[in-house]
Amino acid sequence: MLTREQALTGTEWHDDGTCPRNPDGRGRDKGPGRWRRNGATKTWKTRPTDWALPVKHGLHNYSTVTPSYNHVHAEEDCPRI
Repeated sequence: MLTREQALTGTEWHDDGTCPRNPDGRGRDKGPGRWRRNGATKTWKTRPTDWALPVKHGLHNYSTVTPSYNHVHAEEDCPRI
């Protein structure tokens, strides 16, 4: 589950169901579960706990991660084998 700070500062996140656990030669993860930032994280002054993070997955898939969507974790919280 992402926190507000991770959504504001992070650049890459992993899906819990298909988390890539096989880093390539350069140390970056490759695989189907990688999501990248696709814009600025939207925050609200009247609702300080809410945020919306636009992400891109693959070539044509776009989505928005919110606090209620708890199937994504930060890259540094990835459970490595």
